[in-house]
Amino acid sequence: MLKIFKSGCVVSRGFRRTVVQKRSFLSEAYRCEEAWKARLQSSLLQKYDPQNLFVTLDHKYTSAGKVSAVDIDIFANSIVEKNQIDELMVLLQNLRQSAETTNTLDSTHHAVIRYLLDHDYTNELMRILHNRLDFGIFPDHLCYNILMDTYIKRKDYANAAKVAVLPMLQEDYMNPITNALSVYACHMYLQNPDTWQKPLEPEDDHKEEIKIRVRFLRNPYFDDHFDLTDPYDLVGKTLVFQGRAMDDTLGRTCQLRGLILYKKYQDASKLISQWLNVVKGDVIYDETFNLIEKDNENMYKEEAPDELKQLMLQVNELKQKGSCKDSLIEALKNNVKSAVDKQHDVDIKEQLELYSKWDEKRHLTLENQIKEINRQARIENIEKMKKDLKLQERVLTFFENEEQIELEIEKKEALEKAELERVMRMPRGPAKLQKLKQQDEYVPPQIIKRKN
Repeated sequence: MLKIFKSGCVVSRGFRRTVVQKRSFLSEAYRCEEAWKARLQSSLLQKYDPQNLFVTLDHKYTSAGKVSAVDIDIFANSIVEKNQIDELMVLLQNLRQSAETTNTLDSTHHAVIRYLLDHDYTNELMRILHNRLDFGIFPDHLCYNILMDTYIKRKDYANAAKVAVLPMLQEDYMNPITNALSVYACHMYLQNPDTWQKPLEPEDDHKEEIKIRVRFLRNPYFDDHFDLTDPYDLVGKTLVFQGRAMDDTLGRTCQLRGLILYKKYQDASKLISQWLNVVKGDVIYDETFNLIEKDNENMYKEEAPDELKQLMLQVNELKQKGSCKDSLIEALKNNVKSAVDKQHDVDIKEQLELYSKWDEKRHLTLENQIKEINRQARIENIEKMKKDLKLQERVLTFFENEEQIELEIEKKEALEKAELERVMRMPRGPAKLQKLKQQDEYVPPQIIKRKN
């Protein structure tokens, strides 16, 4: 018979076995699960059925070409079933293609990410996060941290790195936990970089050459930021971005490795020269030299460029200056733990406050939307009443204004006659008018079912 003790030990047939549970950097409390699930108790979210709401919103977009941001927020926060992902993605794209996308609520971003993560839609989640133009979803700090922590716990370092590059793209370094987890995720991913491959270039399957006349040709433009697609470039730039914020050995290690991955060899050369003259003590971690060589082998299967070969001579010179012999992985872990100790409780407190604020803002935004709809309805009703009154006035005063009405009719007839004469003077004008007249008088043939 098995007996389980609170100490975490399991006794079976006289033997004691210690049960070791996997633990991530963040505690379960950091996820604020109870507070997040409590949103479903909101009277506003309980008022709408997600399936019926989707049908209504999709029909509204199809017919009117617009959708409300608060309606999308209500749908995103109210869905709980796993099979509702297709509806969610459709509504996000509809919102992104309308002017209402500028009014997207912060709670919408949070709800979409947590829904996809809770139901393990990893591929769809990465597609949405890295396709900001079509979906417009931007994580907050809590989502960044929960996503990276989850994938790190699963040892899915490729997806953790895909999340880690997002703060760099947004140039966001405000949260210490996000910064520390980003650096850790990128270093762990580089241990097996084949798990994240560069997307393939689309193949041109057109057999015939199609020429299209255009007014002007755009020059090719590469912004070296949002246009980056190579994982080495993205991870390298992330390490550089995060390393610049750390004025220590770990920060310099991130910068050097990142610049080489990012193929910014001249910047790396200038940085090494500066460190050789300024830095006293350990410049970078000793493990970095072997990691850089491994990175170069992965990036260049055949022969490295001359610029890189020249840079490696400086790297060897840096190696002679002195480096930290401690474990780099332990330093990365300690960096994350230090950030968690500093920011853990602060993030939880701020997020709990945000949940209540988001609920209040959702109610207020919906109320304002209803008021605006009612106001527009009243304006349309007033315009209709004015039009009806004007028509009634015209009928009641017809005999008083009969001469003026006849003059207006004569003016319109004169204008139509002048336009007709102008058209008749045009080349082939009479023939075109006759053709238009035949089209107006066209009667489709009657289809009669033949008897067998």
